Amino acid sequence: MNRRSTLVLTPGIGGADGISVLSCEVVSALTRLEAESKIEVWSLADRPADGSPVRSARGSRLRYGWWGLEEGSFRQHRRTVVTLHTHLLPVTLALVYRGARLVHFLVGIEAWKPLSPLQAAALRRAERLVAISRHSETEFRRANPSFGRTEIAVCHPGLPDLVDSDEIGDMGYALIVGRMSKEERYKGHDMLLDIWSEVGNRHPGAELTVVGDGDDRPRLEAKARGLGVEKAVRFLGRVPGVELERLYRHCAFFVMPSRHEGFGFGFLEAMRAGKACIGAQGAASEIIEDGVTGYVVDAEDPGAVTSAIEKLLIDPVARERMGSIGRQRFKARFTRERFEERLGALF
Repeated sequence: MNRRSTLVLTPGIGGADGISVLSCEVVSALTRLEAESKIEVWSLADRPADGSPVRSARGSRLRYGWWGLEEGSFRQHRRTVVTLHTHLLPVTLALVYRGARLVHFLVGIEAWKPLSPLQAAALRRAERLVAISRHSETEFRRANPSFGRTEIAVCHPGLPDLVDSDEIGDMGYALIVGRMSKEERYKGHDMLLDIWSEVGNRHPGAELTVVGDGDDRPRLEAKARGLGVEKAVRFLGRVPGVELERLYRHCAFFVMPSRHEGFGFGFLEAMRAGKACIGAQGAASEIIEDGVTGYVVDAEDPGAVTSAIEKLLIDPVARERMGSIGRQRFKARFTRERFEERLGALF
């Protein structure tokens, strides 16, 4: 292997979920930063929607692991391996043993659990650990005290900016965007449904728009009917990217009181569209300026979430001001270019 190469290992890169979005942004940044290096991507699950060349294991962990062993039979001194999920770390062992440089991203809740022996063995060989939020770094160290003194860089992700548009408006609805999974009931959907009857009683016509899909969606829709809020809560499922941008542009504000968010691209998407945000303590507080670009609340306190929602519902001037400041904050700190600068300093 004469040419330098960078290999990105990811669970998926073609979806709309956070890890796919992060994977796309990392690959995009590395393509520009490592112009003399060949960029390769191994995806466990899928191919990117734009048809970029990706080696896909199509869900087979055995095939994915075999690739690592197969590549590990050659010298790897000119290769950098970037991993975007803790479960993929064992695949890197053969590559690192043969000389590859390992950079690992600490992303979300999968990094907040005790490492397996193979994961820990790989991580101890990493040249650099990168957390996408200070919150993820803290939770990782809490779960893995043996890494308490290990240096971890915090590098907030970014997103490409949108062309400024006159289409930004305010149609009065609150918006939440996120996967609805039985194994990830922490995004805040349940709490929003629980409080929406009270919100509607105090503010007739208040509407919540829910974007996303997953195996927990039928339960949540049934819960909305049981609570009598089905007319005030719209479940739209997955929507195309252009439609999602329109929904962000026209919502009153974005709300996602998630208890366990590694970062929260939804907040960036809302700020990019000039909208105020309501998020929970943790990673969201690294994005939202409490009282300035939105509100940071206790996700375990329904009263606090209700209060923040009501503040934005009754004061369109305040939510427009917060959204405008949030847009400025996005452009100053969370664009693709700012992420590339941060990542470049690390690489």
